[in-house]
Amino acid sequence: MIGVGTFKTSPRARKYVNDVLNSERISYGPYTQKFESLFAASHDCKHGIMTNSGSCALILALAELKEVHGWEDGDEVIVPALTFVATSNIVIQNNMKPVFVDIEPKHYSIDPEQIEAAITERTRCIIPVHLFGSPCDMDPIMEIARKHDLKMIEDTCETMFVKYKGRSVGSFGDVGCFSTYVAHILTTGVGGLCTTNDSARAIGIRSLMNHGRDSIYLNIDDDKGKGKEELNLIIKKRFQFPRLGYSFRVSEFEGALGLAEFEDHEDMMQKRWDNGHYFMEKLAHLDEHLQLPCVREGCGHAFMMFPVVLRHQHKKELVQFLEQNGIETRDMVPLTNQPFYNNVMGVVEDDFPNAKWVNNSGFYIASHQSLSMDEKEHIVDTFQRFFEGGEARTEQGSCLVVHARGNEQGTSLLLSDPAIDGFSEKLMVGDGLDPKHVELYRDKGFQIMGSDAWQGDQLTRTLENLQSPHLIFISDEGAEDPEDLERLRLRMQKDDDMVIASRFIHDGVRYAPRTLSYRSVGHRFLSFLVNAAFNTNLTDTTTLFRGIRKRHLLAMNFKERDEAFFFEMTVQAIQGDLRIREYATVERPGVGEPKQRNRLLTGLICSYHLLRQAFGSNKYKERYSAP
Repeated sequence: MIGVGTFKTSPRARKYVNDVLNSERISYGPYTQKFESLFAASHDCKHGIMTNSGSCALILALAELKEVHGWEDGDEVIVPALTFVATSNIVIQNNMKPVFVDIEPKHYSIDPEQIEAAITERTRCIIPVHLFGSPCDMDPIMEIARKHDLKMIEDTCETMFVKYKGRSVGSFGDVGCFSTYVAHILTTGVGGLCTTNDSARAIGIRSLMNHGRDSIYLNIDDDKGKGKEELNLIIKKRFQFPRLGYSFRVSEFEGALGLAEFEDHEDMMQKRWDNGHYFMEKLAHLDEHLQLPCVREGCGHAFMMFPVVLRHQHKKELVQFLEQNGIETRDMVPLTNQPFYNNVMGVVEDDFPNAKWVNNSGFYIASHQSLSMDEKEHIVDTFQRFFEGGEARTEQGSCLVVHARGNEQGTSLLLSDPAIDGFSEKLMVGDGLDPKHVELYRDKGFQIMGSDAWQGDQLTRTLENLQSPHLIFISDEGAEDPEDLERLRLRMQKDDDMVIASRFIHDGVRYAPRTLSYRSVGHRFLSFLVNAAFNTNLTDTTTLFRGIRKRHLLAMNFKERDEAFFFEMTVQAIQGDLRIREYATVERPGVGEPKQRNRLLTGLICSYHLLRQAFGSNKYKERYSAP
C-alpha cells in the first residue's frame, strides 16, 4: 500500500534522540527550545511554543484569547465548512459556538465573499484553515477581520513553510497553529506548535499549557542562576496556578525529532513540490473528470497531500479502484456530514453546497517526499486505467524468501513489519537455527527449509511448486529495511526481470564502519569487474536483497549455492539479457552479532564464477528464450 504519510529515521534524528537519553533530561529542554525558535523564525514569528498536538495548539490559542479579551460562553467563532473536526471541536470545548462558512470550490479554503454574511454581534474570531498545503486567500480575510474588530487564529496544521504573497502562513493572525502529527509535513509522532509575534500572548499560552502555572516558573531552568531576592520570589510563586490550564506539554524527544526534521525541511519541501507538479502534469489529460490542486497566484504550496475531486460523479468507485491497486486514499476532511454536527449541533450539509460536493467527490493521495518514481508511475497508471474502463489489476503473487541466520533482533524486526503480510507465499531457509527461532517463522506462515536447502535440488523443487511468479530475497541480519519489501514487490509487478536493492546508487546509503570496510570495497570491486566484462552499469552485483522472476532463477539451473549465489545470479541475468533495475535502499548496521563469513574466500569464489561465465560458452541466453 502506498500510504499517505511517511516517516524515515535519519542518522541526525537518531543522534539527537540518543543525546536526550544520554543527558538524562527528557522534559522540556534545549532541543525543544531550539526547534521552537527556528520554526517560529522560519514562519516570520518571534515566538514558538511546542505542545503535544495541533488540536491542543488550537485549544490553547482560543483559550488564551477568550481569557485575555473577556469573551463569554456562547460567543461565536467563524470556521470553514470543510476542515478537520478539531478546528470546530476546540471552539465547542472552549464553550463557544462555531459558525460555518462555505468554501471556495477551486482552493477548498474558506470563501472570503461569504464571511461577512455569517458575522453577528457575538462574533469574536475567525479561524481560516490552510488546507492540504495551500494558503487561504488572506488579504480579504484580514480586511474583514480589521473592519469588524475580530481576532484571528490560523489553523495551519496541514501547511508549513509556505508563503502567501511573500508572507509566511502562521504570521497573519494573533496565533498560528501547526501540527507535527505522524502523517503531516514535519513529523514527531505527536506534537504541534503555536506561533505569535505577541510576547505577552506567548507567555500566556505557555502558562495555559503548563496547568495555568504562574509564568515566573514555566520550566526547570527558570530558577537557575538567579539572585537571592529573585530566587525567593520564584520559590514563592512557582507552585501557584492563577488560571485554569491544561497539561499539553511534550517531552524532549519530540523536540529532538522536530529539530532533526526541521534541519532537512528544504530538501523535503522541494521533493513534495516536485511530486505535486508531477501528478498535475501527468494527470492533466483527465481534466474532464478530475479537479486537480491549483496553486494560488503569488503563493506557494506544501503538498502535504494531493487532493483530487471528481467533477461529475461520486468518488466511491474510483477510491475502491485505487485501494484495490495498493494506493491509500483519505477523505478530504469532511465536517458538515459528521453525525455529531448533524444530530447534536443541527448542521445541515445542504447549506454548504461546495463543501458537500467535496465530501461526496473528494479525496487525497500521497505526495510526500518518500515516494519513489515507481510508486508515482503506478499511481498515474492506475488513474489512467480507471478512466479507460480497465479492471483493477489482478496482483501477481510474490514469495518472500528469508535467508535466516539466527539473528534474534533482526528476525524480530523483520517479522513485526506489516510488509511481510503482503506476500502470498513465504519461505524460510534456515542456517543452524534453534527450534524456538524456527517457530517464530512458522507462526508467521513461513514454509520452513533446513540449512542444507541451498545445496542440490531441494530448493529448486520447492520453488517449482510455488504458485508465485516472483521471488524476493532478504536476510534476517537486520541490515536490510523491511519497509523496502513493499517497493520491491511493487516493482516486480512491472516489466523488470530482476530488481536489486542497491546501497550504492543515488539516494542509497551504506552505513559502513568507521574503519576500512573490506566488504564495501569488495562489493564495488566485483561490480566494477562485472561492468568491465559485460559492458553494463550496475553498482551492486552481490547483495542478497533483491527480487527475481521465478522462471529466470529456475532457468539458471543452479546445482550448488555457495557464498557467491547472488553474485552469480546477477552475472547470469546479465548474460541472459534480462531487464535489471537497481532500486535505492538504506542498509543499516546489522543488529546483534551477524554471522561471520570469510570475505576473502567469498571474493575468490565470486571471481571464479565471473571468469567462468565471462570466458566460457555463451549458452545462458538460450535459457531465457522461452516465454
